[in-house]
Amino acid sequence: MLKRNSVLTFVISILIVLLATTSTFAAVKFISIATGSTGGTYYPVGVILATTFGEELKDSGYRFSAHASGGSSENLEMLRNKEVKMAIVGGAPTSNAYAGIGKYEGKPIENIRFVTALWPEAMQIVYRKNIGFKTLADFPGRKIASGPAGGGGTVYLPILLKQIAGLTYDDFQPQYLGYSDSAQAMQNRLIDACFLGGGFPTSAVSQLYASQIPVDMVEFSDEDIAKVREVAPYFAKVIISKGTYPKQDRDLNLMAIKSTLVVEKDVSEDIVYKMLEAIYVNKLEDLHKKHGALKTLSLEQALVGLTNVPLHPGAVKFYKDHNVEIPDDLIK
Repeated sequence: MLKRNSVLTFVISILIVLLATTSTFAAVKFISIATGSTGGTYYPVGVILATTFGEELKDSGYRFSAHASGGSSENLEMLRNKEVKMAIVGGAPTSNAYAGIGKYEGKPIENIRFVTALWPEAMQIVYRKNIGFKTLADFPGRKIASGPAGGGGTVYLPILLKQIAGLTYDDFQPQYLGYSDSAQAMQNRLIDACFLGGGFPTSAVSQLYASQIPVDMVEFSDEDIAKVREVAPYFAKVIISKGTYPKQDRDLNLMAIKSTLVVEKDVSEDIVYKMLEAIYVNKLEDLHKKHGALKTLSLEQALVGLTNVPLHPGAVKFYKDHNVEIPDDLIK
């Protein structure tokens, strides 16, 4: 009888523990950050942000994680469908998606809200040296990796090609590869060049510059940039300083757009406020050291490059509390 009671007591104890664990688990809310290809900038920075938010908001009842994706276009569709609550996305496609213009004509994504600008996303087009390739005019007939099918390359590269060289995707052989796969294909001489847009340094670009295959990068003149800005004014000149990448022996004149942190509009106002507090108040210096792309983060630059999409109410409150002037087109 005593043994039977002991077994019964043990079973009841296990059930109590399981019920308590299940109850606690059910109370936890999860926020997944959609990022980009593992060889780019979005993914490692997404992991850094998820870790930072997890540490700083550990008592909030929320858990944060980052996962790789096809990039900006795919991330926006996941936000539309409420498959994720947060994503790193280029500022330009976010504006287009909210306004329902370009590829989003007739199907705007209206449930997205800006949180903050992040870093300048440089238009990095790396090519193999000594194959008669140096500019966008050399694209015709070539095998070029343009990034994942849902990535930023499919948004930005067509604009650059048309405005600078009068070309379209029909003029070359696009290969829809992720960044790590693009770098590997270059090293195996399977492609001639690849689009690796991102914050710098970008790991896939570092890998190529450090490899045994001599590479270089397409540069853009002030005239090139002016042509692009006629139709896409969100582009700006950026210089990647000599030595940013292995064996990079000169400054590189490129153009860039701002990457952004975007959330689904139903995310808690308090959580968005605390995320921004983590970035700009509690952990800014630490974030500067975590990744080269994050060195540009500052409260003064937090809204620079953001246009035509409302800020999340939690972000509005945070910026007002910290005396950051908010442009009218970011208030809804």
